[in-house]
Amino acid sequence: MESAQVNIKGMVCSRCIYTIRESLQKAGMFVRDISLGKVTFCKPIDDPQKTTVRSILSGLGFELVSDKRETRFLEIREFIHQWIAAGSGREQGVTLSESLSRHFMQNYDTLSELFSQMEGKSIEKYHIEKRIEVVKESLVYTGKSLSQIAYERGYSSAHHLSAQFKKVTGLNPSHFKQIQRSKGLIVPDHSNEKV
Repeated sequence: MESAQVNIKGMVCSRCIYTIRESLQKAGMFVRDISLGKVTFCKPIDDPQKTTVRSILSGLGFELVSDKRETRFLEIREFIHQWIAAGSGREQGVTLSESLSRHFMQNYDTLSELFSQMEGKSIEKYHIEKRIEVVKESLVYTGKSLSQIAYERGYSSAHHLSAQFKKVTGLNPSHFKQIQRSKGLIVPDHSNEKV
């Protein structure tokens, strides 16, 4: 059966997205959209094309997913990444568990059990770890204060962020600010400049 979408196991970051997009396009595949765990082509691909895609992915260290449980797991993981990028519910006033249940129209306990089996950790722990990774990047590569970062990432306060940060990394956020200062890593933020 032809489909315009394939699910991919092993994608973890934007570099994975870039590498897969480039490799598929070099092979003449027309990619409409690509995100963690999923590639959507401009038109359905047939079995020979799917074999080509599988071969390209295998050469890059990735593989196609055909199992429905694994597909749902990847969808949950992608949802978590999007949730973090959108400020972890800061604007909506709902929890991650409520949002997951609504989005997938499924009981949160069922989603949580599947995720824990596939990832080896709970949705909550995965969410916290990925959220802290984003905070680390902000601390090292932007000139934003801890309060600004806390607000953008959906924390109730800089104190709450600092406590969670230390619990996850074993270090204070100020340590990452020192890395920034010592290496001159601030990326200028021009978002508030007038044109």
